[in-house]
Order: sequence, then structure tokens, then C-alpha cells
Amino acid sequence: MPPPEVAPSEPAAEVPAEEIPLDPRSIARASLAAGRNRSLWWTMSGIVASVAVAFVTDAVVGSYVLALLLLASAVVRAVTPAPGPVAVSVRSKPLDVAVLATGALALAVLASLLPPA
Repeated sequence: MPPPEVAPSEPAAEVPAEEIPLDPRSIARASLAAGRNRSLWWTMSGIVASVAVAFVTDAVVGSYVLALLLLASAVVRAVTPAPGPVAVSVRSKPLDVAVLATGALALAVLASLLPPA
């Protein structure tokens, strides 16, 4: 009886990132490293600054500051190479820029409709 023929092995196909099993240890390490990410600190500082401006002046000015933060985030997301800043890189680049710019525009329009204090 002849030996069975062995089929040549085919190269392993690349596994998409969505199908790779999650490692809880790498997730924990990434969450601990988030504190060292500058984009998260800049975003949080901008939000805190807009809230402080709203308390010191009024809600309209605080809303404009927050709209400026969103607009700045859209510009940063648009001009930085992939993968981009962690704080504003959620989906694809065009979608992120569109959501941030639309949010900035909507917030500025709504702030302009607020009655003066």
C-alpha cells in the first residue's frame, strides 16, 4: 500500500483584527497606559476649560469654547496621519472629522440661539 500523499500546506491567511481573540491582560495594560496619552489630557483639559469659562462668564461663552474644542479636534484628526490621536480616533477619518465638525457647528448654532444671561 503506497503512503498517503500529503497536500502542500497553503500559507496561512491573515486573520482580520476583528476576529483575533481579546487578551484581558493587553486590555488592562492599554487602559493603564491611557493616562500617558497626551490627546486624552488635551481633550479633558479643553472640556474642563469650557466648563470653567461657563461658570466664570456664562453658558453661551462656555458653549462657544466647547465648540472651538470640537472644531480643533476635527482639524487635528483631519491632518494627523493614521491612526491619529486616541481621544478623537474612533472610526474612519472622514467619519470622525464629519462628526466632530458637525458637532461644533451644531453647538455654535445652539449657543447663538441661547438668550443672553
